[in-house]
Order: sequence, then C-alpha cells, then structure tokens
Amino acid sequence: MIQNSDNITQLIKQLLEIPKFGNGVGFPRMYNFFKKEPLNIWLSKIDAIKVTGSNGKGSVSKIISAILREANFKVGLYTSPHLFNFNERMAINNINIKDSELQKSSEWVLKIIDQYQQKYPDDYYGAFEIFTAIALYYFANYQVDTMVAEAGIGGRFDPTRMIPGNTATITSLDLEHTQILGDTLEMIAYDKSELCPTGGTLIIGNINTEIFRRLEAYCNLRRVQLISIQNNCILSQPKYLAEGMIFDFQYGDLKLDNLYIKLLGNYQINNVAVAIVAAECWLRKKLPNLKSSQLELIIRNALKNVSVAGRLQKVSSQPEIYVDVGHTPDAIEKLVESIEQLWNNEPILLVTGVSYNKDIQGILEKLVVISTQVICTRAWHRGSDVSIVVDCLTKIRPDLPLYSAETIEKAIQMAKEIAKQNQMKVLIAGGLFLVAEAIQVLEGKNPQNIQFF
Repeated sequence: MIQNSDNITQLIKQLLEIPKFGNGVGFPRMYNFFKKEPLNIWLSKIDAIKVTGSNGKGSVSKIISAILREANFKVGLYTSPHLFNFNERMAINNINIKDSELQKSSEWVLKIIDQYQQKYPDDYYGAFEIFTAIALYYFANYQVDTMVAEAGIGGRFDPTRMIPGNTATITSLDLEHTQILGDTLEMIAYDKSELCPTGGTLIIGNINTEIFRRLEAYCNLRRVQLISIQNNCILSQPKYLAEGMIFDFQYGDLKLDNLYIKLLGNYQINNVAVAIVAAECWLRKKLPNLKSSQLELIIRNALKNVSVAGRLQKVSSQPEIYVDVGHTPDAIEKLVESIEQLWNNEPILLVTGVSYNKDIQGILEKLVVISTQVICTRAWHRGSDVSIVVDCLTKIRPDLPLYSAETIEKAIQMAKEIAKQNQMKVLIAGGLFLVAEAIQVLEGKNPQNIQFF
C-alpha cells in the first residue's frame, strides 16, 4: 500500500503503481469509505449520472458535465484514464483538481485504508477503488450539486456502481476485457447495464439490434427503463466545418436543428445524442418547470465549448497533424469512416504503433484502409516492437510504403518532413499512449515523463 508523501509526483507514481483490482469484489471496501463523514452525508443527497461503454465514455461524460454546468449546477466530473496528468481524472466545473487538494484527499483515503487493512489484512484495495474514493472525498468537501462518473471497467462490479444515481448510459459495445465482463457482446451488455440501479433510466447508444432486444428483456427484469438512441432520436448526417460539425437532433419535443459541436468524427454524433438524452432525463427531474426552449439554449451553449483531447483532434497546422486515441478495432473503424468523409481521399501519412496488450492486427487492418504511407513506431509506454508492427502491415498490405522509427520522437520528425515534401495530412493513431506521447513531443516536452496507469 502507498505511503503518505509530501512530493506530489511521488504520490501519483505510487498511486499508479497500485494493481487495478483488489482481491474479490470491492463493494465492502468501497462501503468502508461511504459510511464515513463527509461522504455519508454528501452521498445521501447525490443523484449522479454514471457512464459506461466500450468507446466514447470520456466524450459523453464531458458533454453531460458541460450541459449540467450550463444549467447552473456545480458538477464534479470523474473520468479515466488521463492523457498527460493524473489530475485530469477529477474536476469541478471543468477545473482539474489542484495538487494540494489531491494530496489532502489522498491522505484521507490512505488513513481509512490503513485502518481497514489492520482489521482485514487479507482484503486489499484496488486502484480503481482508491481513485474513486479520492474523487468522492474531493467532491464532498466542495459540496458539488451532482457528479458525472465514468466507470473504470464494465458496471456490475465497478466501484462507481455504488455511487447513488438513477441515470446511467452505455455509450457503445465492443469485445473488451472479456476475462472480466464475459466473452460475448450479450454478456458485456448485461454487465455494463448493472451500473444502472433498479428503477433507474439507462440510455444506450447505437448497438446491434439483436443485442438490444436481449438487453431490453434483461432491463425489464430489473425494472430499468431503457432508452435507445437508435429508436428514440432522429439524427442527420453531420456537415463538417473547419473546427467542428453541425447536425440535426430530435428527441421527443426537443428539436435542435443545425446543432454545432466543436468536435470532429461521425462517432461523436452518437456520443452527443447519448449525452443530451441523459442530461435531459436528469434535468427534467430536477427542474420540472424547465421549458424545451430553455433546454435547447442550454444545450447549444454547452456544446459550443466542449472539447475532448485526443479524439480526432488537430494538433498542428504546418503540416496538418491529427491524433485519435481510439485503441480498439471498433473505435478505429469509426475513426476511418469519419476520415473518409472528412478528407475526401486526400493522401494520408499514418504514424502508428499499438500497445503490446491490444489487438494489433485488428487495429492495423482498419487503419491501412485510409493510409497512403505509414511510419511504424512505438510508444515508450507499453509499445509493441516496431518490427511486429512492420511485419503485420507487410502481410496486410504488401504494396504499402512503410518507414520505421524506433522512437516516437524520431517518428514525429520523419512525419513532418515527409508530409511537407508530399503535401500530406498526418494521422497519428493506433493507441492512447502513442497519441499522448506524440502530443507531448509536438509541444516540445519529454514523452517519457508522462505517468501512465
């Protein structure tokens, strides 16, 4: 277990070295936090919105938070993972937790853990439980009106399930963490749906029709109201602008034509729809006299300012360099669909590398569809050997011009030179760690200094 430290860098290092999971299901360990002040008093008044799903959780969480803030609520936002700094995981009204507050919250959590371990020496806390408790203590001290909580993994056994809240979302479904959640989309859907309590409302994004049919029966069994974006919303195809998109959205009597979002990517339409419906359900309960015209203005104002780091984000203009943190075949497929519409067959220089614990072939098979040339590289953190990426791409597309760069720093320099010479756009994609490190390099920082989980 970690020790108290006056050095915030050392504290975060120790936090990130904790195993993700404790032994067995962590509900008794979380309850040990929940029954103590100030959490027990604050949690008795909280109706959180909880977000799970295979892809899009971060975007949906940020959009919901922005809408609730625009409606004049003080909102705590708890998300994971972080891109550059641990403090990104916990924010109040879009301002990340300060080091001093992180230190204070961690000390409270550590003290309680020490007391618990003395009583139950064989019952160890996992990192997700500890991070969640730190966030909750921070939010309780500042008496936020509500919180938006992104699940770590799944829903059934996730620490965020214990946070009171009758509104939850499943953004999307993909085969992920199968050893924990189940080895079929159906089982994963059931697991994630457990984030929503009996009697609550679950908003679900675009998923397979047959999986939805089965999930609908499961939710009925649990007396959970299920709202499908597919079945209840009318969405137009997006029109791309220089720094965002516009599209039409309708849900019941809430109609938003030419809705602008400062985000790129067709997949963000699903995320925005899930977030709007979740926020609408929550706001209608809290503000029963809220008119649709007022809600429309709240949503429009909120979405104008939402940005999500690393999601089809433009990070350089000369040459044009874009990044995307998607790291599953499904996420990459959705990215490719957006780029095909956005860039209209322009030549693309792909900079890619995949973490060694991910589906390397599945990810690369999707990326090569839009690639004119490729620079194969690796992230310092968990990056697969460059030779593995090269071999895989050679088998998938033997005709594709390939370059190798043993470090992300060399890959970025090479990409700038090739893109300028050939008037190409650069896309950096294939892994979250790769993208985070690439952004650091482009900002003149050392990518090896990022403390990842």
